[in-house]
Order: sequence, then C-alpha cells, then structure tokens
Amino acid sequence: MRCSVVLPTYNRLSVLPRAIDSVLAQDMADFEIIVVDDSTDATPQWLARLTDPRIRVLRPQQRRGVGAARNVGIMAARAAAVAFLDSDDWYMPRRLSRALEALDREPDLVCTLSSATKEVRDAMRPSSLPDVKLGPAAFEWALYSDLIGIDGSSITVRTEAARAIGGFFDKSRTEDREFLIRLAPRGAARLLPEIDWAKGWSTDSLSNEWRGAGRDLLDYARQRPELTTRFRKIGSYLASKILVSDLRRGDLTTLAADWRAFRDAGLLRGGLARIWRDHREVRNYRRANSNREALMRLSGAPADWT
Repeated sequence: MRCSVVLPTYNRLSVLPRAIDSVLAQDMADFEIIVVDDSTDATPQWLARLTDPRIRVLRPQQRRGVGAARNVGIMAARAAAVAFLDSDDWYMPRRLSRALEALDREPDLVCTLSSATKEVRDAMRPSSLPDVKLGPAAFEWALYSDLIGIDGSSITVRTEAARAIGGFFDKSRTEDREFLIRLAPRGAARLLPEIDWAKGWSTDSLSNEWRGAGRDLLDYARQRPELTTRFRKIGSYLASKILVSDLRRGDLTTLAADWRAFRDAGLLRGGLARIWRDHREVRNYRRANSNREALMRLSGAPADWT
C-alpha cells in the first residue's frame, strides 16, 4: 500500500460521496481511505453501505475537531505516506500519484503541497503553487511569512514524520500551517504546480467564520510564540490584517475585542504608526517574494527580522 488518505467528516453527507468517489477515481489503486466520522446525521448509515475494501471508517468516542480527527487517521494509517482530504473538497485523478512520485524521487522531502482550483460561490478559480523545492529553513520561513498558500487537502506527508511531531493541533484555520511549521525542520518540501484537487465552498466552513479569526490567531500565537518574539513583525501583520477585516465589515465590537486581546498577547506594540509600518513592510515583502524566482532564492528569515 502506497498511501493512506485521511478524510475527516462531520455532518457533510451532501458532499462526502463526491470526496470519496474522487479518491476511488485516482489513476492508481494502491491506497486506503480512512474516513474519520463523528457525524450525528445519516452519514454513519451511508458509510456502512460502502463495500470497497479500501475504505475504513473510524468513529472517535467524542468530537474534538478536524485536527484531532486527522490525528486518529494518522495513527491508523498503514501506508508510508498520508494525504489529507476535507469532506467538502475533492481530488483530481493524479492527486495521489503525482505527490507520491515526488516523494519517491526525492528522499529528502518530508512533504509535498499540491495545487488546487478553488470554488468561490459559483466560480472555480485556479490557484497554482510555483514549481519550487524548499529546504527546511526556507520552508519554515515561507510558512511563517505566508509566502505560500496552505490547505489541508494539499498536503501529502511521510507518515513517520507526521507521527513524530504529534500530528495536528486543533486550531481551526491555523492547524494546517502550524503542523507544517513543526514538520519543516525534518526535511524539504516540494510545491507541485499542477492543479490536482479542488476546494469546495461551504457556507458553514471554518474559513467563513470571520468573527473567530482573532481567537484563532491568539491560539496560533500561543503555539508559535515566535510571532511575538523572533518574528514580531509577522505577528503584528497578521493581527493588523484581522483588525482591517473587522473594520471593513463594520464590526466595531469585534474590532475592539480583537485590539485588546492582540495588545495583551504582545502581537501589537507601539502606536498606530509603528503598526502600520510593520504591516506595510511585511505586505511589501510578501508581494516581492511569493513568486517562483524569489522562492528559489529563499534561505530563511531576513536577518533584520529576527
């Protein structure tokens, strides 16, 4: 068996069949699908009717979120590589084979990230990663500074490495990036530019719960205290982005609460001029360094940012 696909689901029966069918339609057959289901709807009954022997269904004793569900799948995986798929996303036929070929070809890789097309209401928009291999230090810094987009369904990782770092912390919108930051010192990452999966649109998905963005950043900063120390400018930038979003939505109550919480956590320091200066510096840096040529030259954090 070459790959274990971990698919957590919670009350998504309307889209779950599409996700599972997309894995079964891969151009390779040597995989297992581990569905980690803690649903309260008719999903368990539907899963019980599936007959493909490559599908395994696990039922956690209690629901603790997507990160914990993925960890159940990681621990149960029987293959040397694990890929992830959210239940409202779906794979294209070469999603697994292309990632596994890269891991076979480059033994120093600890993971690959696959490119996607993303559903935004009624439109599909391609979001292709640059064709780049990032060494451990460059990969870690690209994750901290948000130079590359991250989604759980894009990740294929060596199983032993995922287990060695303890899997995912369940921190809503930040668990994928935080997982990869802890993974980065263990090896290089290959970004795959071909569109090999699709991200679905769900009105109740975590990425649409905008009022929780401040809480999620605080959780992220607790797990990655570098955001208030070594990489303070990055932490300030992430905090100010959320404040701007609160302001644009006219949500002054959340704006005030986020401002106080970010100050207390050390994510924001100084006056508005300093916060704006940090925001502008990080924004300009990201714009200049997210392209393929810049990423190929990347070696780590700028010396004056640490």
